[in-house]
Amino acid sequence: MILKFQHGGTRINNESDNPSGQNVDVAVHKSILNRSWIKPAVILFSSLEIMDALITYWAVNRGLVSEGNHLIAQMAGSWNFVLLKVIGAFLSGLILLKLHEHFPRATLAAAVTIALLYSGVLVWNSNMIIHALILR
Repeated sequence: MILKFQHGGTRINNESDNPSGQNVDVAVHKSILNRSWIKPAVILFSSLEIMDALITYWAVNRGLVSEGNHLIAQMAGSWNFVLLKVIGAFLSGLILLKLHEHFPRATLAAAVTIALLYSGVLVWNSNMIIHALILR
């Protein structure tokens, strides 16, 4: 019997079980690359991105902080900013879900990395807001 991991499954070639000698695919999904992990990862990073938009919108309108991204700093105090971030989160999530069919490892790694980065952004923003409130 020959076992080889291939595309998240196991390929088995056992002449006694398969007289034709053809390879038989057996779906064995025991790793983190299972399809069920990509949706929660995409939902997590999309939620974090939307939370970042709402917190930034709130803090900019209160005069506590200013947007650090100079490309969208002019929009940060308007609902257009929040709408842009929501649309961006939605589209990037859809793109990653579609690409996951062809590149499962890369897309899962990307979704988790983006979630980690947005977690860091939210911690940074929270720190800046708390600092601004203390100095008031």
